[in-house]
Amino acid sequence: MGVVRFNPYHDTGGDYSFAVALLDAGGDGVVLTGLYHRDRCRVYAKQVRAGEAEQTLTDEERQAIRQALG
Repeated sequence: MGVVRFNPYHDTGGDYSFAVALLDAGGDGVVLTGLYHRDRCRVYAKQVRAGEAEQTLTDEERQAIRQALG
């Protein structure tokens, strides 16, 4: 498991957004990303296989995957 908290918007305070990578020993699993803003919160899920995703990953998602792979 890898967890990264961050602030993607300059007009909100705090690191309320997150990227969480949940992977098995082979690097397969999912990365979940929650983007918090004052009036909404969006959550995204991306499938990960062997430490890579088909979709474009953010820097924070890549960091969470690196943490999970340890």
